[in-house]
Amino acid sequence: MNRRALLIALAAVAGCRAEHAATEAPATAAPALALTHLDGTPGSLAQWQGRRVVLNVWASWCAPCRAEMASLQALSDQLDPARALVVGLAVDDDPHLVREYLRRSPVRFPIVLQAQPNSAARELAVRALPETLLLDAAGRVTGRELGARDWTDATLQARWGLPLRTRAGEAAADA
Repeated sequence: MNRRALLIALAAVAGCRAEHAATEAPATAAPALALTHLDGTPGSLAQWQGRRVVLNVWASWCAPCRAEMASLQALSDQLDPARALVVGLAVDDDPHLVREYLRRSPVRFPIVLQAQPNSAARELAVRALPETLLLDAAGRVTGRELGARDWTDATLQARWGLPLRTRAGEAAADA
């Protein structure tokens, strides 16, 4: 079975599970991944240090990943942008497929690509797609969510202490 077929199978299993795994672990430094922005410029996870990052690892061919995108965009709109953001890390082999998907999608949060094929999932120890890693302001992985989520759920947002805007656009206190 080739790598793409294996990832598709894992995504289907993760996306179809009735209960999704969430783990909180001692904070560990995120790897220094080589990333590429959609415009081709290089990037890294370090560029967002100083803010919490909801890092969603996904692929354009993954149905549960696509289903989760609207919820991630809604979360992105709710977050205090000075303290947190949503970032999508596409692990597609073909960046053109990612760009094509995004042309038809209302996603406005930053999307980056893995610079080397198969590097991001391996270095981040991603078990299936979608998987979301939560990074603290120092760039350490503090938690993971395996499988698609409703990121508009207040309980989920509170569990991860995500800094939200108040109605007036000001930052709400951390939970």
